[in-house]
Amino acid sequence: MATRPVPLRGECPSPWGEPLARAQLKATAEDFLVTEVMGFEPSGEGEHLWLWVEKCGLNTDAVAADIAQRLALPRHAVSYSGMKDRHARTQQWFSVHWPAGAGTAHAGVWSFDGWLPEAAAGYCVLKQARSNRKLRRGAHAANHFVITLRNLALLGSRVALDERLATIAAHGVPNYIGEQRFGHGGRNIDQGLALLADRRAGRRRRRDQRESIWLSALRSALFNRVLAARVRDGSWASCRTGDVLQLDGRGSFFIPTDDDATWPERLQQGLVHATGPLPGAGELAVTEAVEALETEVLAPWQSVIDDLALIGVPAQRRALRLCAPDLSAQWLNEQTLRLSFSLPCGAFATALLASSIALEESPHALFAE
Repeated sequence: MATRPVPLRGECPSPWGEPLARAQLKATAEDFLVTEVMGFEPSGEGEHLWLWVEKCGLNTDAVAADIAQRLALPRHAVSYSGMKDRHARTQQWFSVHWPAGAGTAHAGVWSFDGWLPEAAAGYCVLKQARSNRKLRRGAHAANHFVITLRNLALLGSRVALDERLATIAAHGVPNYIGEQRFGHGGRNIDQGLALLADRRAGRRRRRDQRESIWLSALRSALFNRVLAARVRDGSWASCRTGDVLQLDGRGSFFIPTDDDATWPERLQQGLVHATGPLPGAGELAVTEAVEALETEVLAPWQSVIDDLALIGVPAQRRALRLCAPDLSAQWLNEQTLRLSFSLPCGAFATALLASSIALEESPHALFAE
């Protein structure tokens, strides 16, 4: 079996130096507020019923499954754009493929003064709308976070921490994929490696809906390895020879050319970013110096990459830099700091926080989702 590529603590360095404080994350669910930002509105008519849901203490898939069960619909009839933290208070859209009643006065079926008592269900429906489109994964533009850090202990001065946060707002942080992707103790990595081994050996196994999560964990760990190497050589926020650039908050990428005089300024402004690999089937896309670096970093796990390609997982790219220009900080008292910021779809709030503060999560919050 290939060497385990789990990015353990200490292997995801920050360009801004060591943390300047320690603090408790998610002391309560109310300390971690997440609001999904779609970037567009439901159309107002159609065969899909959209539900704006507030949840607490449940992961996103559990809510989707419960909605389907209550409506006597198959699980695949309920979809959502993004997974949200379990130990948090979050708001997001779910879509239900439910043509019955579309366009009638009874299209919504329920009266949404609070569809379900939250104490009983862990979530409630705050509003509804009809739409002509199903929600697909990654459809939302961003998530807005309001995070309260408690029991904060400074490791330097308060001025230094405020300056670090200002630096992050101005220049961003490495776009690491958070540890929650890998599961408790890296179990998603282990499951992914076992899945690939069975596929390679031709062993049949029962289909598991978590397979995509396990394979994503493998690719994410490898991405973090490449990003850590770019942080160490100082090129995570710049463009090296052979780089592929990605538009901020977008999935599309392009190869910079000498004919385009705009990309250096756009790179400096945080509008485009260099990218790293989410390995799979297909070419690396990068060339020259960057191709050499990625090949060297990923060499110990080439067999994993070959197996991912063999089962048809497509190679993709992810931005190396994460920007949060709207980051703001409010000191509630000497030991409590509230941070507010927005991040694009697929980004991890912990990646931003860890570049200034060492986080200590409550035991019941660890690896929630």
